[in-house]
Amino acid sequence: MTAHGAAVAKLGHVAAHTPDLDESVWFFRDVLGFQLTERADGVAHFRGLRDWEHHTLSIIESGQTGVDHVAFRMVSQEALDDLAERLEADGDDVTYVDEGDERGQGEAIRVEKFGHPYEFYYDVEKPEAPKEKRSRLKNRVYGEHVGNRISPRRIDHAHVQDSVSPAHAEWLQEALGFQINEQYRTNDDELWGWWFSVTPLPHDFAIHRLPEGEAPQFDHVSYHLDSLQDLWEAANVLAEHGIEPDGGPGKHAITSANFLYVSDPASELCIEFFAGPGYLNFEPDWEPIEWTEAEIGGETSHQWIGQGPGWEGLDYPDE
Repeated sequence: MTAHGAAVAKLGHVAAHTPDLDESVWFFRDVLGFQLTERADGVAHFRGLRDWEHHTLSIIESGQTGVDHVAFRMVSQEALDDLAERLEADGDDVTYVDEGDERGQGEAIRVEKFGHPYEFYYDVEKPEAPKEKRSRLKNRVYGEHVGNRISPRRIDHAHVQDSVSPAHAEWLQEALGFQINEQYRTNDDELWGWWFSVTPLPHDFAIHRLPEGEAPQFDHVSYHLDSLQDLWEAANVLAEHGIEPDGGPGKHAITSANFLYVSDPASELCIEFFAGPGYLNFEPDWEPIEWTEAEIGGETSHQWIGQGPGWEGLDYPDE
């Protein structure tokens, strides 16, 4: 199920840079329990236990940090072609990515919008897990026996920040068909945050507002866990490795989900573990929920329970 008229089917993956691929592989595979689908040509491709696509996270060894692109899967090849035509008609500089240039993926397009590097694709490989790791349940990819005590299940959402969020929010709705599920308004009557979806999830993508003139940043990519107890298990594993969470465990007021945030020491990419799933939204006539500062606290501290992250974003790398 996607939002009515949405050209985007879902969040596909995030690709980020690292100065030390070995350390990042250790963190994502050995500490967090991601499955390493493939490592080739200085790029490690990961996915969760229940992710079907070739990868939902790519880590690129480049000597720097920052997110290379945020990728969305379109509902069809025709939707991808139509989007490319519309972007070019609007004067956007569209880059075409050939099939196979990104491992496991067909042709794609990339465009920078509001300072954020976006990729859009449709064709993608969905490799089976290796036989010894495969689940006997045909509606799962990896068996539970191959995971560690964290082992993210699937990609959930991504979150970015910029100083032009109202225009960005309008583009996400009009050009891509995203629906606003929730938003946050400050005491000075300024909208600060938007939580969007194209699926029944409480959000597939979110943006929040930076002060005028500040450079856009990537905030975090989120992966789903099954339960609140899984968050505490994750915190236990991180503590054994001497890694301090960035925030949580706690519970968001907005989206009503449990959370824990942690960053890769090498790439500085922030991962949120999101358990709940909060709620699922099947309503065809949904009206956005609006929260205010008076109801749940300030822009950078508005949790239902616990302490949230510091909202320090990750700069996009120089070309």
